[in-house]
Amino acid sequence: MATIGYARLVEQLALRVRPLRTPAAISASVNRRVDTPTQVLFPRGVAIEDSILGHLEFALRHEGVNLEVIDAVYEHLLPQDLIGRLNAAPTGAHIRRACFLWEWLTGQTLPIEATPTGGYVELFPSDKYVTAANPRHNRKYRVRDNALGTTDFCPTVLRSSVPLAPSLTDLLDQARRTLAAVTDSSLYERAVSYLYLSETRSSFAIENERPSSDRQERFVQLLRRAGETTAVSEDWLVSLQNVVVRDAFSREASYRARQNWLEDASGRVTFFPPAPDELQRAMAGWEAFTNDSQRCTDALVKAACSAFGFVYLHPFMDGNGRLHRFLIHHVLTHSATLPNGAVVPVSAVILKNIPDYLSVLTDFSRPVTQLWEYVRGETEPIVTRAAPGRAYRFMELSREVSFLHNMIQRAVEDEIPRELAWLRGYDRAFQQVEAEFDIPRSDLSALIRMIHSNQGKLSAGKRKQFYYLPSAVIDRIEELVTAAFQPGEGQPSDGESGE
Repeated sequence: MATIGYARLVEQLALRVRPLRTPAAISASVNRRVDTPTQVLFPRGVAIEDSILGHLEFALRHEGVNLEVIDAVYEHLLPQDLIGRLNAAPTGAHIRRACFLWEWLTGQTLPIEATPTGGYVELFPSDKYVTAANPRHNRKYRVRDNALGTTDFCPTVLRSSVPLAPSLTDLLDQARRTLAAVTDSSLYERAVSYLYLSETRSSFAIENERPSSDRQERFVQLLRRAGETTAVSEDWLVSLQNVVVRDAFSREASYRARQNWLEDASGRVTFFPPAPDELQRAMAGWEAFTNDSQRCTDALVKAACSAFGFVYLHPFMDGNGRLHRFLIHHVLTHSATLPNGAVVPVSAVILKNIPDYLSVLTDFSRPVTQLWEYVRGETEPIVTRAAPGRAYRFMELSREVSFLHNMIQRAVEDEIPRELAWLRGYDRAFQQVEAEFDIPRSDLSALIRMIHSNQGKLSAGKRKQFYYLPSAVIDRIEELVTAAFQPGEGQPSDGESGE
């Protein structure tokens, strides 16, 4: 089958771009367009001019807007070809979009002679993409610039990836109702504190770390800063990075000025973030996107694009993962109304869905890393050719949006009720056991946790830990703990007690 559109351009021009998810091709076996999971098939009679500009116009008409490929194509497309086509068809919607994109991406001006006419055309079709709430109108080409970002950082998100129900607003309303049902002010404060603690421990656990009590408390306080009015900037992010890293040697003073990478246990590189000289431009664009409250007004989309965009850019040598998950809360708090004083424990749910989380991250990291050329050195990879910066400035983040929605939904529908149920059951067990037996509070807390986590029984090995308690007393405590928890009141997300 002969490739067409973006696929032909990538093949013909040998473009260094990430593989297309669904390349287009001509097939004798179809008489109309057929979308499959791996290809888009067109019949032989489809109208297309076999030239660079012809395949570009075809792609804009039928395949959407792939900024990474288009940016690479413009290194090969002659400006006079665009001008000639526009002069011949000044009302053409797709040649007007192509001309606008050429100026937008290259920063140069086309000396056109024709005056485009007709109604304004959207740069990104709003029936297919999440678009800017306040588009800019380009009079020269009569194009409505509704991109979510700038040429320094412009994520794209398919509208189909944003679930209609339950919406983010519905989920956060549900979280508020769940917490509002806690009428005991003391329990409410403990529940809120516990959600922060759970989110903190889970975020570190995702990195296979057990933080000291000091680092743990610093991250809790960092989470409480989510949504602060400070504009996202390099200095602000540096101050946060200094909080989350393990020691003084890992603290940064600026965005990284050297290359970093991730590798597996065998030493194989699994991810190269952008080269330092490309990083500065991309982070400037990312900051502008995150700080702009006018263009991307969908809180879910903005949180996903900001948080995942950050971790893919990897601006620090250490701490990127924890800051990435903090940014979910920061952007959500800025863009949506969260439960009063609480945090939605997204990391706690991610920790329970690590394979899905890693799959999302790998979906970006694997193809972009394949654009790098390097050899393995004794201590670090020796890069011979870095990936083009466009691969990091133009991210397709539809899957990330769907994933984040799923994690928030599970956090609201399962995790928060589970945490509250644990605290209520814990309090009942504590009060009932304390009423019958004089046991040190720390031991009582540990007993409740161990008994409940082991289906109402204290194991033989754990009984030895409480050697001073007669067997009959432990049997009675088991009965009280079992009765204190209602069916379905499971362990909290990190397996710790409520004290």
